[in-house]
Amino acid sequence: MGLTFFSKVWINNAGVRLGSSFMLVMGLAGSVSSQTLTQASEASVNLTCNYLASSVGYRGTCVVPCSVNALAVDFNGVNQAKACNSAPRIVDSTLIKTEVAGRWLGTMQGVKPEDPTRFEVVPGKEPSGNVARTPFGWFEVTRLSESLSSLSLVINVQRQIRPDSDDLAILDRAIALLPSLDRWNKNDNRECLSGAASLSLFCALMQATTEIAGGVHYRQPAMQAVREELNLVDRSRINTHRIMDYNNHPATTLEEVHALLRRAKLRVLDEIR
Repeated sequence: MGLTFFSKVWINNAGVRLGSSFMLVMGLAGSVSSQTLTQASEASVNLTCNYLASSVGYRGTCVVPCSVNALAVDFNGVNQAKACNSAPRIVDSTLIKTEVAGRWLGTMQGVKPEDPTRFEVVPGKEPSGNVARTPFGWFEVTRLSESLSSLSLVINVQRQIRPDSDDLAILDRAIALLPSLDRWNKNDNRECLSGAASLSLFCALMQATTEIAGGVHYRQPAMQAVREELNLVDRSRINTHRIMDYNNHPATTLEEVHALLRRAKLRVLDEIR
């Protein structure tokens, strides 16, 4: 509660005329608190990026809400078991407009130093807007403002972009790429070599994504569907990187890997319907 002195005539909310010299007790603390809560709420649903023009494209920073950095945002919203309300993280980012209309390509720091930093803004399949393919997931771009000297983005991170038919094909192809034990690499390090005789679960998904989608992105919705399924398995098999850890755990069998991919496919089907 704050004390504010006025020397003017005021009308209060009840329509009562107040004197020209008075001390009005106002609930400023409540007002400020309400405004702060509103700003915090808006910040929790948006990832914002601000850039300045450089000799090569744009360079700047992005403000990443805590739950996004914690990888707690799924197709249907925030996973409350993983959500957090700590201060957002500020990460470096770059963007450059490509020769393909409506497409931007750049970098953004991920959760861990070893995470891929590829960051894209591409036209969405829906006519309503663009998609930000970030190291934290794929999300809807609600605003993109460009000038000669600056660029800004507002990305809605309440939920991830839903998968589509490409993601079904990716999961089917990943299963086909792991037909037998001799084709399954049980010692994954997330380094996928072209022409390898055996593939880990992670590399099978990466190769399938390249074959089906024409390119690869670490947070392709098909891979996110697998990660969401892994959130439900025995947590003793997962430590740092969900897909790699599950693949490498001594108790994980190839049959379980196939079952995981089939469950992820059902999850994608549920999202498409």
